[in-house]
Amino acid sequence: MTNVTLIWGKNADKVNKNLLGVESRGHSGSGGKGEDIVCAAVSTLIHTLFLGLRDVAKIPMEREVDASVPLIGIKWPEEVAGEVNLLTATVALSLKEIASRYAGHVSISEVFLS
Repeated sequence: MTNVTLIWGKNADKVNKNLLGVESRGHSGSGGKGEDIVCAAVSTLIHTLFLGLRDVAKIPMEREVDASVPLIGIKWPEEVAGEVNLLTATVALSLKEIASRYAGHVSISEVFLS
């Protein structure tokens, strides 16, 4: 099972949320090694978000990667979250869509900072 955690800003509400980070942990188990399209989809979205923030938007970020888990996590400063909301909200929505279609392989949890 791939567990995805979405980390929302401390001022997040139901109308205006700013994503501050995302973490993916574990394999979805929907296919064999090299054939797991669900795991590949989740990984691709998170890597795309990372590259978009780092290389296109030039946002300073924290990144944690551990291939033995597997784990990839990225976080960015709250001060810039509003500026990159179009990208981050799109990735969050896409991850939620994957989780809804492959509920036995991907779970989403959301953390709201206070």
